[in-house]
Amino acid sequence: MINNLRAIKGLCIFYQKLIIPSLALSAVIALFMMKLVNFYTGAGIAFMVLGPVFHYFTYEVNSPGEYFFYYNLGLSKLVLWLNTFIVSVITGLLLILI
Repeated sequence: MINNLRAIKGLCIFYQKLIIPSLALSAVIALFMMKLVNFYTGAGIAFMVLGPVFHYFTYEVNSPGEYFFYYNLGLSKLVLWLNTFIVSVITGLLLILI
């Protein structure tokens, strides 16, 4: 149980660097897409793309050594990538369905 709580806390720390920039840029992109689709649909589509993009640039390019911190919490690189895709798709679909 303690390992699960540590992993959840690690995921929260992991997403702090990703969620705000992804949502902010998704909102800006959605504003430009408003002639094609409504705001929430544009934000959802943009967030599904930008979540993994920000993950790549934040953790693969800027600070690849930070994966060791999450590995020590029991979160492998594969788990972090899968969670990024899952959270991006779920959040994007929720925004689209609004």
